[in-house]
Order: sequence, then structure tokens, then C-alpha cells
Amino acid sequence: MDKFKDLVLRYCVIFGKRFTSKEKITFLRVISKELTQLGYIVDAKLAKLKLATRRYENYYNAYIGNLDQAELIICTYYDTGIKNFNFNKKYAFTPHFSKLGYFISISPIIFLFITSLVLNYWVFIPKIQSQGFFSIPGVSSIVSTILLFFIILKYKSGIPNQKNFVCNSSSIITIINLINELDKKEKKKIAFVLYDDGNNGQYGLKMLESYAKQLKNKKFIFIDSIGNGDELIYLKPEESNIHLENIVFKQGTMDIQFPNYIMMTSGTMDNSGKIMINNAFSSKDNNLSEETINKHTQSLLNVCKSLINSNKN
Repeated sequence: MDKFKDLVLRYCVIFGKRFTSKEKITFLRVISKELTQLGYIVDAKLAKLKLATRRYENYYNAYIGNLDQAELIICTYYDTGIKNFNFNKKYAFTPHFSKLGYFISISPIIFLFITSLVLNYWVFIPKIQSQGFFSIPGVSSIVSTILLFFIILKYKSGIPNQKNFVCNSSSIITIINLINELDKKEKKKIAFVLYDDGNNGQYGLKMLESYAKQLKNKKFIFIDSIGNGDELIYLKPEESNIHLENIVFKQGTMDIQFPNYIMMTSGTMDNSGKIMINNAFSSKDNNLSEETINKHTQSLLNVCKSLINSNKN
């Protein structure tokens, strides 16, 4: 099996769903071993966020390399979203929680709940009244209700999407490809962050902001679903002082306090300035082009070298 197919199998199939805490921890353990072999030290951090329901939600960030000494930090999110059957569109760098997307995701559970009510009211209860509670209808009612309860409990946060090739495993594979192209000196100057909660409230970015005060002086590249299309799109906020030759930047911002950053994705920008990620959060997100990933890896490498060299100048 060649290198690209091995990465796709590992991070798009075997560890392609990263929704629960257990799945995230397993993914971080696997990728940490791979990155260690490539010469990077991985530091995984846990943060707990207290929710309105008086319970805590765990978030995990992976800091790859020495962020304090690095001149450039490349970031992407690694968590995966809830299934919306391709009804609710996902746009690059717009990760905020969608009530419509959540409703679409849990619609099968709502259907099961309604079906259970109908069966109990019109089928099981009348037969229980005539045959008694300890009968086939009575047992069927108990079993179906218990199963429904466990399904609701398991998927109360939404049904996780199984296929996440482009959104956002493509960015993770591109980063691994990039690391393979870096020499020892470049690895000291470039660090990486895989942050959590990129599909909802971006709590992982808040963790990054509090990681170290000196990070505000660094240059950042944020990547989102880079395998979305053949043509790369570069964005940056107006206040960013990053300039690259032969690259035209579109205007774009992220909810983060760092002043100097650019954003990279691919696809087509619509009239409103949004880049739709094709087939995101659906079973159709099941394909990744090796040619596209290799092409974007080389472009990212050139950008990294230009930003590092600009620091020398």
C-alpha cells in the first residue's frame, strides 16, 4: 500500500470519525506516534468547559513542535461534525453551531420516537389490556422503549457523520505530507496545532489563545477542508501584515485574537464571499484526490518557505 492510501485508510476510514471524547483521544494517540517518528514532539492538552446543564464537556488540543520558538504556526481542526444528510450546507471557516443542522441530524431519532409512541398507543397497550402485561406485546413494549431510551441517550448531541474525507481529514493528511517535506531547520521554525471544536463553538481556538502570551507575535496559517477543490483560495483580515508574491488574498476573518494570519482552503467562492465545502457532513464525503492533495501540499510548502524567508529579510 502506498503512502497516500495508507494515510487515507488511517485518518479517513479507521480513525475518520472523531466526535466523542474516546474517538478524539484514540486519534490523538495514533497521530502522536506518527508525528514523533517524523521528528516532532506532541503535547496534548485537556480543557473542561462547564455547560449550562451543569455537566462538563472535554476538549483536546494537540500542540506539535515548539510553539514558543516557532516562527510560523499552522492550524486546523480535527474534530468531525454531525450528520445532516447534505441538507444543511457547510462553509469554510464558518464553524458555528447550527440549530437547523442539529435538528436534521436527530430527525431519525425523532422519527423513531414518534413511531414508538404510535406502536405503544395503538398496538401494544390495547393488547396488553387484553392479554396482560407479561405477554409478547408487553415484552415488546418494554424492549422497544428501553432501546429507544439508549438511542436517545447515545445520540443526544446529534448523530455523528461517518465519512469525513474532505472535511477535515484532507487538511490533516496535507499537514502530514508537509512535515515529510520539511528539513530539520524548517521543523524548528514551523509548529502545528490540531484544535478541537472546530465544527461548533471553536473552543479549541480559545485554548490556543491562552496557551502562551508570545503567540500573538507569531504568524499563523489556518487550513479548512483543503481537499475541497483543485484551486486554492487565500484569505486574510485587513489588519494582517502578511504579504506573499503572486498570491491574491480575499478578505476573510476568524474569531481569534492573533493579528497576523492567513486562511487557506479550496473550492469556489460564491457571490456572498463564502466557500461551500462539497458534501460535508454527509455520506458523500467519501473521496479524496491524491493529485489535489499533493498539489496543495506543494503550494503550502512554498507559502511556508516564503513566510520564513520574509522573517530573515
